[in-house]
Amino acid sequence: MNFEPKSDALALLSCIASLVVACSEAAPDESGDPAVIALADANNYTTESKLSIPTVEVAPDTDISICWDDLSSDLMCHTVEPAEHIDNVSMLRFLHLSEADVEARLSAGELSQSEVSGYLEYPTEGEETCTNLSNMSFMGTPIELDQEFVEGEEHVYMLVFTTGTSPGVGARSMVFVKPTSASSNREVAAPNGCELLEFEADLQNAEPVRVPRSGPWEVSWRALEHDGGGNAVPFSRIDKLLLAFYEGRDVRYLEDNIFDIELLATSVWELPLDNEREANLSDAKLRDSPATAFEGFDADAEGVWLLGLFCSTCQNPAPVLLSILVPE
Repeated sequence: MNFEPKSDALALLSCIASLVVACSEAAPDESGDPAVIALADANNYTTESKLSIPTVEVAPDTDISICWDDLSSDLMCHTVEPAEHIDNVSMLRFLHLSEADVEARLSAGELSQSEVSGYLEYPTEGEETCTNLSNMSFMGTPIELDQEFVEGEEHVYMLVFTTGTSPGVGARSMVFVKPTSASSNREVAAPNGCELLEFEADLQNAEPVRVPRSGPWEVSWRALEHDGGGNAVPFSRIDKLLLAFYEGRDVRYLEDNIFDIELLATSVWELPLDNEREANLSDAKLRDSPATAFEGFDADAEGVWLLGLFCSTCQNPAPVLLSILVPE
């Protein structure tokens, strides 16, 4: 069978895969050091998400045309340039699931590898914005249309359009494709991703963290058990710490613009991570001036301070942690 399952296929999906409260005191970390600022689930934002993926009915056993030339926004409502940003088109086949089941599992991050029964992909080249199903393959082996793209209740097919070719990174849009003898349609167009995902973030009900205005700023997330979506924390894959200040803004503003928190910040300090579970904020460097390290919280600045932990290669593109900091 040419339409084979791929061990990393699930990683493409879960991209779709959350102030006015009392502040928590800096709690001791596992070492018992009271100077360490310990981050826990109570300090983390929470999210709710819902996917509504459209379905396109097509003729079965047919070499359908797949186009993304009209794709203009991704799942986070960011602008997409089709020829420039779409590097890979993949098709996944799910076994014994309905489309509603797939949407629910993706939104909750509960889809298991055993439910993915097939995977095909087509890496795009240059200025391409269309291809045919027959051009897709599994490790170079093309699909046999009359055997593997057929009408039936056992399987659900879904196309995923991504930036980059690494599994787990860059999903921009997706669409169900349903082979049915009632249809003579031979064309599928990628829908705008902004129309597919409902996403809400709750920062106001997270306990802000009191931090010393002038240091020390040793931060630990060893006590963190869940990311914002309620999933287990991918400690070994967290690869960036972000410290951001939003002048004249409040927490509601961050919630309303959760997908653009890095773009809208007045100032951003970053620190690369490699399997660490603690870091010193004084090691973070100003994004616009990499030689400038973080030196402290401005006593006269009015706005919101935000600490984030990110995983650029994780299934879910949302930050692992977002916490409001209250300097004192």
